Amino acid sequence: MNPYEECPVYETPSFTLRLVQENDANDLLACYSDRKAVANMNADHCTSDFYYTTFEQMRECITFWLDEYARGAYVRFSIIAKASGKAVGTVEIFGGEYGILRIDIATAYETEKYIGELVTLAMDSFIADFAVETLVIKAAHTPVRLKVIGKYGFTSSQGFRPGAGYYAYRESDVEGCVR
Repeated sequence: MNPYEECPVYETPSFTLRLVQENDANDLLACYSDRKAVANMNADHCTSDFYYTTFEQMRECITFWLDEYARGAYVRFSIIAKASGKAVGTVEIFGGEYGILRIDIATAYETEKYIGELVTLAMDSFIADFAVETLVIKAAHTPVRLKVIGKYGFTSSQGFRPGAGYYAYRESDVEGCVR
């Protein structure tokens, strides 16, 4: 399967993840205009800090993400809350030696339960579907995420930007972790 030819759709108990769409802009603006939510995001090596206050800024960002997807750089999935049917954030992933997992989610969903669902999905599906050798997430600045990834065997990254707050998971290096 090539996720850049046909973008997969994923399900967790609480969310549906599908390729971001321009019509998600209104919903996503609620997340990306919340300074508390933005503080939990990883904007390392990105073109902005992801703090948007206008519909036009959000729409332009989505257009950029879709262009990046079209050229095979990465996938930005909208996180659709099953309870409301609204986009409450996004997840980014790409393949290779290091697959960076970015989770941008509304403050109300920054909980162990919801972050756990998204991290488990990444471990169970993204690693194989995107040919990720080592899954990494920046979490040093987010106590909830640190707690969650610790349960799943992530350790401070020694190979990808050591000392920069990244944590790594490689299936072959982990035994007996809670899933």
